[in-house]
Amino acid sequence: MQALARWLLLGIILAVPGCASIPPATAPSTPETHRQHLATLAEIDQFGLKGRIGVQTETKGFSGSTQWQHTPLQDEIALFSPLGSQVAAIHRTSGSVSLVTSDNKHFEAADAETLTEQNLGWRLPMNGLADWVLGRPGKAPIETVQWDDAGRLVKLRQDGWDIEYGQYTAIGHYQLPTRLTLRHASRLTLKLIVQQWQLP
Repeated sequence: MQALARWLLLGIILAVPGCASIPPATAPSTPETHRQHLATLAEIDQFGLKGRIGVQTETKGFSGSTQWQHTPLQDEIALFSPLGSQVAAIHRTSGSVSLVTSDNKHFEAADAETLTEQNLGWRLPMNGLADWVLGRPGKAPIETVQWDDAGRLVKLRQDGWDIEYGQYTAIGHYQLPTRLTLRHASRLTLKLIVQQWQLP
């Protein structure tokens, strides 16, 4: 019953309406269309976003909101409870990752995956997430990939994660995701709804 209640709460929170979005098309794309789309996305090396996040593992769940500022040199991610109180702040540089909890405890690790699993109970896949959230593959080898007729990612399997894209929105001349679901073989599911994109 507790697991069912967590999923119901997660569904309610992630049902928040966002900006007008473009659902992925279903027709097959050509290599040229997704090459052009990826070439456009390659222009983006920093961004900010605000949205809703839901996490479910075998034993626990989390749902709330998030704010993320990304540059090539660092990441600042804040996680908030459904009532708006800050749960954790994550700071990543090229050399280290730190996490500050709501009770002001500081933790550090060499990578975000280890740090978040130890202190939040679930892994945040920072190695690929900055690319995946923009709708492009990361640097790890691609296992499987599926594009829509506009050249946008629909499904991606990479670095042990299955990523599905539910909606896109137009931000200037970019097509950026607004709904993502990430699943890991460890029975970890992350759901992200981007409510606001911020580009330079």
